[in-house]
Amino acid sequence: MRSLVVSSIVIATLAAAQDSKRPNIVLLFADDAGWADFSMHRSTTHATPHIDRIAKEGVRCIAGYVSAPVCAPSRAGLLTGRYQQRFGFEFNLPGQQAKPGFLRGLPKSELTVATLLKKAGYRTGLIGKWHQGKADACHPNARGFDHFFGMIGGSSPYSPGLAKRIVRNRERLAAENLPYLTDAFGDEACAFMEKQASQTQPFFLFVSFNAPHGPMQPPEDAMQKMRPDFETKVRAANAAMTRSLDDNVGKILARLDSLKLARNTLVVFTNDNGGAMPYNGSLNEPYAGTKGTFLEGGVRVPFIVRWPGRLAAGKTYDAPVSTLDLLPTFCAAAGATLPADRTYDGVDLVPFLTGAKEGIPHEALFWRLDDVAAIRHGQWKLIRFAEHPPRLHDLMADPSERKNVAAGTAKVRQDLLARIASWEKQLTEPHWTRARKWRQHSYERYDQAKVDGWKRR
Repeated sequence: MRSLVVSSIVIATLAAAQDSKRPNIVLLFADDAGWADFSMHRSTTHATPHIDRIAKEGVRCIAGYVSAPVCAPSRAGLLTGRYQQRFGFEFNLPGQQAKPGFLRGLPKSELTVATLLKKAGYRTGLIGKWHQGKADACHPNARGFDHFFGMIGGSSPYSPGLAKRIVRNRERLAAENLPYLTDAFGDEACAFMEKQASQTQPFFLFVSFNAPHGPMQPPEDAMQKMRPDFETKVRAANAAMTRSLDDNVGKILARLDSLKLARNTLVVFTNDNGGAMPYNGSLNEPYAGTKGTFLEGGVRVPFIVRWPGRLAAGKTYDAPVSTLDLLPTFCAAAGATLPADRTYDGVDLVPFLTGAKEGIPHEALFWRLDDVAAIRHGQWKLIRFAEHPPRLHDLMADPSERKNVAAGTAKVRQDLLARIASWEKQLTEPHWTRARKWRQHSYERYDQAKVDGWKRR
């Protein structure tokens, strides 16, 4: 009994010490999740109470975007706070035909949010999916993360005993010793926080779950319970994998609570791109498009920010924000200085979310992947194709992007095309290419009639 009392006093004392200092930062990341597959987005099939809790206790940015519609470039933008095309990271990995002298991965010249926070005195950890290159110079431990547990590549089997490429820092772990992979990531995240709770040093923890990205290997018990509720096996698997994701988000939130760290921890939940239907059984309704497109279903993602005492609970924010904003937001919260030798495309969101700063975070957001580029400017979204006329959508009147109004709004169309061209002048050539089949793959997903035919229930 006496040891329990002493332990409680120690935790309370350390929590009080951390409260008087800079916040801990926890970034929770899903992979290929569909917009419609969260109960906070009114899903009737996917219950996500723990993710919902973050929304109830924080600010839900209802126009949250990523900087790319596919995994690796999206992460590169988030990690650097810069459009990834500025440093040649336009295509997904592993890619093809790398330019001589260039890494197929995050360039050594780029500074990650982990590097900047570590320099500012934070302990940094990455749990889960990396997908920023396999060269030693691209390893998380070489890019600002003190601790890494997860996979270097873009995917892994989930089932116990099958995850053969999981490493802790640079040590390969025996697959037979690992539980279901999403649980392993949740457990490791909790262990990292427990270790840091005994320190006065603040921490940054990036929990990069790979669920519900394929392969579709749900927990067996959850799958058995959910299978009767769905017409298709893949949709049931998606629901079961999302439930596991949410359970582990809940596990992390509960550990923050038990360690008395929650009130001094900035928590963000978001996703890397839109749902990868039909492959993983996701749904992006009410939005058009899928992963790989610049339609809302490809680049619009859940985006929640919780910071007790700083941000009001249960609020929504409707101006467009981007995962590019996370690095400047985290660095501002930590008191870290952004280097002056490069352009940052993200901004500190906190003054906008509190109302301390007027206006909106971004006049425009841009995207480019191969020969397709896009811009969101105010109510307008324009998508420029090399082989087809552009598409222009009024997102206020038509958020599902079903009506192309490009023909009747020449002045708007020309202005947005000029803005894209001006932005592209700031970019560099891609450092590697992608297989031609992926170009066609993306083009097909702009045909919404075809996409609607892929939906799984």
